[in-house]
Amino acid sequence: MILRGAAARSAVTVAGLLAALCGACDRGLSGSSSAPSASRPVVLYCSADEQFARPLLAEFTSRTGIQVRPVFDTEAGKTTGLIERLRAERRRPIADVWWSSEIYGTLLLAGDGLLVPFDPATASDIPTQFRDADRRWTAFGLRGRALAFDPSRTPREKVPLRWELLADPAWRGRIAMANPLYGTTRGQMAQLLAAWGEERFRAYLTALAANGVRLADGNAHSVRMLIAGQVDLAMTDTDDIRVAKAGGASIDFLLPTVGDEGSPQAALWIPNSVGLVAGGSNPDGGRRLVEFLASADTEGGLEASESGNVPVRPELRRGGPGSELIVQAPDYRAGAARLSKSDELSRALLLK
Repeated sequence: MILRGAAARSAVTVAGLLAALCGACDRGLSGSSSAPSASRPVVLYCSADEQFARPLLAEFTSRTGIQVRPVFDTEAGKTTGLIERLRAERRRPIADVWWSSEIYGTLLLAGDGLLVPFDPATASDIPTQFRDADRRWTAFGLRGRALAFDPSRTPREKVPLRWELLADPAWRGRIAMANPLYGTTRGQMAQLLAAWGEERFRAYLTALAANGVRLADGNAHSVRMLIAGQVDLAMTDTDDIRVAKAGGASIDFLLPTVGDEGSPQAALWIPNSVGLVAGGSNPDGGRRLVEFLASADTEGGLEASESGNVPVRPELRRGGPGSELIVQAPDYRAGAARLSKSDELSRALLLK
């Protein structure tokens, strides 16, 4: 979990920025009005961090008069628990909208027929690699998969520039990571498997296990382990690092690459994603919420908050972590296709 003081400051920042954008309040929101509405509440299943999501949802209600009833996932079970809930409820869906803090589970839900086609008008300026060709999901607000470190203990030049270098025995007992079966860590494992192939990925997991990698209850917990001096490197996301820095922690990060030394493969960027749930009881309200979340205003609000999510729209980037880098989207579909296999190998080789 995130520090309460930082969370409060973040909420103020997001709300303040969105309020400043009030002149563009209704841009692209189909039939939206700032007047209160008698519409039924929209039920949202959301794995994004609650302290960043709630100010945005409050702003949506302020603009449209539509109430949102969010259901959040736990830090340890990010996304995965809500995916299984949606699957269990497919005959009688409770949710109207799906907002995930990553993309891989969303791809699975789309493939299962649990998200229906909808092309939000507010997403027309989002690059095509972040929009589903079949219009079942839209991606926004990127976080980088990062290695966090304390520069007072670990010089930057010593931090691995490639994920595979964590297999070096020099890092034995010095690495923390979230459970690889959940959230962005799960997506990272699947993406590594897709890029490297099974033999190389097996060797990597075996080496991590031999190095005694410390398992955390989530990305934020891995950062807390670093701050407490329990480890020297933490696999995490850029938003957790930003929040820790805002709280006064001595922490910095690098964005390791997936490929070999000299490879053109870039760092691993994972976006939020949003889609309309098939069979939801409030499709009209759901479509308006999807349009709001896919809008440039929401991306700008997330970047200005302590989460510092880097917009998928290049013209909106204004200096968040890694935003000075070229954001090259990996083949998210290839990663999603390997989720089951990477889960299997992680259980057998890393979680045994």
